[in-house]
Amino acid sequence: MSSLQKSLNSLIITGLLFISPIYTNTVVRAQSSQISTSHASVKILTKDELYFGLSKPGGKTVSEAEWQLFLNHVITPRLPDGLTVMDVYGQYLDSSGKLTREKTKLVILIYENSQTKNQKIEQIIASYKKTFQQESVLRVTSSVKVSF
Repeated sequence: MSSLQKSLNSLIITGLLFISPIYTNTVVRAQSSQISTSHASVKILTKDELYFGLSKPGGKTVSEAEWQLFLNHVITPRLPDGLTVMDVYGQYLDSSGKLTREKTKLVILIYENSQTKNQKIEQIIASYKKTFQQESVLRVTSSVKVSF
């Protein structure tokens, strides 16, 4: 095989890697091994996504240690039933119109809606804003169908 043909083959393989889908939508259901999908209980619950920006005024950031303390001492005691935390990156226009890009912690909650849960989530948001001098915490709420 000539070196030109090897180069072309490498280029084609590299090109295929770039056009191959990296992510495909997959439906995932948590369910007991003793219950088949047709017998799974389906519930309509509330899903909240809370976006906690990690940038502080003055150019500093919330450290991983600070985040873990906040998670362990503020979030978890108020929401002990479970949650998911993801590291994400985002951008937004602040109140002065400046584009801000920052690392963010995304907390996903799925729960039965109640006034008590809502108050606890509002307390978490207020505490984060005060503790880390944040302008806002984005909260996205939706209804979701879940099965276990």
